[in-house]
Amino acid sequence: MIFITGDVHAKIKDNWEQEAAGSELDNSLKYLEILKKNNLAATLFLNGILLDKETEKVKELLKYNVEIGGHTYNNFDGMNIIKSYIYRKRYGCIYGSESYQKKDIEKTKKAFESIGLKMNSWRTHAFGSNEKTFIILKENGVKYVSDLFDEKPFLKNEIIHMPINIPVDQNTIAYGNLKPENRNPFASCTKGRIKPQEWFEILKQRVEENEKKKTNSIILIHPETMAALDNFELFKKITKFLSKYKSSKISEFKL
Repeated sequence: MIFITGDVHAKIKDNWEQEAAGSELDNSLKYLEILKKNNLAATLFLNGILLDKETEKVKELLKYNVEIGGHTYNNFDGMNIIKSYIYRKRYGCIYGSESYQKKDIEKTKKAFESIGLKMNSWRTHAFGSNEKTFIILKENGVKYVSDLFDEKPFLKNEIIHMPINIPVDQNTIAYGNLKPENRNPFASCTKGRIKPQEWFEILKQRVEENEKKKTNSIILIHPETMAALDNFELFKKITKFLSKYKSSKISEFKL
């Protein structure tokens, strides 16, 4: 079983992908159309502000075989290196204090409810959560979280964790020339910079290995990254490869 996921953001200051490829919601529709042609399901994690400010466009996503999950309200209201450093030291994660997390998660949940959706699943922006995040999510009815990197799904404190176990596009693909020290064909989920086709080969290898082990593959492929990279040409190849496997949405997983 494969679980294809993507993160969809509101405007991020000085984000080169958005500047190059435009609206993330528009590109998510293109992403879902490609998945539809290959009979693949997906889970897209959206900022709550998108549900409030671009409601009709979000509803267009729901015409496809997709689940919408929470992804913070608005990317922590902005983040920079200094703020990130301070939050990591003070709170152990970049999501901030427990009170801020609670407010943000409740605000995101309210945005879902305003358009008749239940927020069953969640991924914290930049995987910036801590253990308190999971407690707050559980209190707000979220049952599935995909924040971690691990081999396979597991249950902890009534939350089903769906860890990413395939190298992430945004964290692995190199744009432009590669430095010799960054050429790592066994790039982990968070380190190493390799060419797009090399990343695709690793993705195929990992998925095939997971299938042999009867392990679910949880894959994160950003719509905006695929748009900015080559206008979805690589993504079309990926979905053609993945189409031979059964796919599902995050909250359809059963332990």
